[in-house]
Amino acid sequence: MTESVESIFQIGEALEQRLANIEDKLEDQINKILDLSRIGSVFTSLLDINMVLPMVIETALRIVKGEVGEVVIFDFGNELKSVNWGLSPRIIKKIKTESGINIINHVKKSGNTLILNNLEFTDDASSSISKININSILCAPLKAEEKIVGAITIANKEGQQEFDIEDKFALELLGSFAAVAVINVELHEEALVKQKMEHELDLAEQVQRTLMPEVNKKYDGIEVYAYHDQAGQVGGDFYDIIELGKGKYLVVIADVSNKGMPAALIMASVRSYIRVAAEKMDSLAELASKVNNLLCKDVQKLGGMFVTMFFGLVDLNAHKLYSVNAGHPPGYIIRNGKIEELKTGGLFIGQFSDINYKEKTTELKPGDRLVVFTDGMFECVNSKGEMLGLTELSKFLTTFSETPWDEFAPKLKDLLREYSYDPGRVDDTTLVKIEVNR
Repeated sequence: MTESVESIFQIGEALEQRLANIEDKLEDQINKILDLSRIGSVFTSLLDINMVLPMVIETALRIVKGEVGEVVIFDFGNELKSVNWGLSPRIIKKIKTESGINIINHVKKSGNTLILNNLEFTDDASSSISKININSILCAPLKAEEKIVGAITIANKEGQQEFDIEDKFALELLGSFAAVAVINVELHEEALVKQKMEHELDLAEQVQRTLMPEVNKKYDGIEVYAYHDQAGQVGGDFYDIIELGKGKYLVVIADVSNKGMPAALIMASVRSYIRVAAEKMDSLAELASKVNNLLCKDVQKLGGMFVTMFFGLVDLNAHKLYSVNAGHPPGYIIRNGKIEELKTGGLFIGQFSDINYKEKTTELKPGDRLVVFTDGMFECVNSKGEMLGLTELSKFLTTFSETPWDEFAPKLKDLLREYSYDPGRVDDTTLVKIEVNR
């Protein structure tokens, strides 16, 4: 009876001790989780990958009580990025699963944490001083939801112990926080790049707008009106009015065979070439040839872009319009409700050097309208898939040729709005109208 009582007491003491150990272990686990949560909030507040990764590996070693380790990000800015603490990538590449797969590749592919205990790996390639023996490995993914952004590897648990399920849980939780931190850094850097690009585009847009003349301006003997709408912040449509002398005005409209920044750069070059060459030109045909030869040198570096262009010289003293059309939609002289098309010229600008352009001479009278535009003005489509086309645009222009610009412009916008159904086909759109008064 006494022996039975003693046995019961011994069992009770053992159970009590075991319960105490479980409570200590549970308390330790709770503290570890709380610690990880606090660390996780710190991780996710960092926006520099060079601060996140060292903190991740340092925390991981402390949490699971490992000796050495490495954290690797698979694709950060199109490159692999890693930080190691006594465990080089060269060594990790040599450690494989029973099926012969490298542990990092296994975790990356499966998304599952890997525990390898009782290893007997020695890095023979290391010097005797830095030689490392690995007896246990814990490798977990850096995973947020189903996205795996990297992996963290810890080797050699302190005291020759084995990594267990609690270590696995802790490292996975840490990996989740680290993954969110990495994604936050990536998003932050993308946002900075986008912000910088938007700022540069804003500046480019401002520069481009300063290169364009005033949209509505009265000169001696003519009135110039312009409608200009870009598909993006910067574009490839361009127009300019240059006063060459009393009663002589050079009118230019151009369309670069591209959109965005490359087109804007070409446009800026074209404007410079025209303004320099126009000061000493003998004829419009010569001007077109000079601009073409200059641009050919630039375009070769930019992948075969080209420019369609219309040159018009309004000479009020001679009552003449001299024009050269370089592959551009026809210019229109509108008189008494009828259109005379201005097509004479040659090929587009910027692809073939040493082209001789032809020049057309047209009589000008007071009340005439010179209208030039880019192809975006008529290559737009409506909800039925019907293109506006040159025929319908011509009807519109003749119908409202005498309409004052402040009434004409809203009608033009309404027409284009009707034919702007397909966003994929929206192009830069420009129209310049010159009214001859004497």
